[in-house]
Amino acid sequence: TESECSGMDGTKWITEKATWNGTSTKDIYWRIIRTNADGSIKLLYAGTSPDTEKAYIGMSAFNTSYNDPMYVGYKYGTTGSLENNRLNTNDSTIKTYIDNWYKNNLTAYTKYLSKDAVYCNDRNLKSGETYSNSFDYASWERIYTNKQPTYNCTNMSDAFSVNNTSAKLDYPVGLMSIDELSYAGGEAGTALDAPYAWYYLNSVGGSITGSTYWWALSPSYWNGSDSVVWYVDGSGDPGYLINDFVDYSFAVRPQVSLSSCNLISRGDGSANNPYVVYIGSGSC
Repeated sequence: TESECSGMDGTKWITEKATWNGTSTKDIYWRIIRTNADGSIKLLYAGTSPDTEKAYIGMSAFNTSYNDPMYVGYKYGTTGSLENNRLNTNDSTIKTYIDNWYKNNLTAYTKYLSKDAVYCNDRNLKSGETYSNSFDYASWERIYTNKQPTYNCTNMSDAFSVNNTSAKLDYPVGLMSIDELSYAGGEAGTALDAPYAWYYLNSVGGSITGSTYWWALSPSYWNGSDSVVWYVDGSGDPGYLINDFVDYSFAVRPQVSLSSCNLISRGDGSANNPYVVYIGSGSC
């Protein structure tokens, strides 16, 4: 499980050179999210220029199938019970999409990324709920009702990482959880007021995804016929945290976690002078 960790200054930027679409090199910008339990620094994809309105790698359904609770899983098993859902033998549609992007763009940087950092797909149920005809997941109670997010990922089968055999990732990449978004200034069912939270903003003060919605990693509820997962609104309702059916196509903003052994070669974290990760000999 992942313990409580400190937040970070999400206004800071990091950039790196990486292969883009398998053909050329471009800057990829990232926004700092927080520190992880292993000391690594979690980063959110922020596009190929700091003033972009397309800070996402493309559009994808969370899962193309929707008619079973198991489809809220980043990976999932079989139907019938929460324990079966958590067997994690199948990749979700969005995991496949992210993994393919990673293979084409970031494999050269794997040595600099944490294999222990957790991407939490918390499938615990809301207190008092049972796995039945309809139910809420724990994130609904935490984020919408109680407004008490947590960084703890208490079930090993939901704590996705490369080194966790119960929830094993192929590559050290995932998505931002609804709890991380809440700690970053988001509020369920409420549009942001200016000055906006950093996860919504590009360097010129606008929506970093334009009007486009983007997926979070966290399940929200099962209504008896549809699996529902959290997402983030674009400029129509700035930074609004809400949920929708998993088969809808929304934008994808990956996360990675820089290992604590990395060094910063230059930069001050501003959009015009972002931190640059040192990848010479002697690091990681």
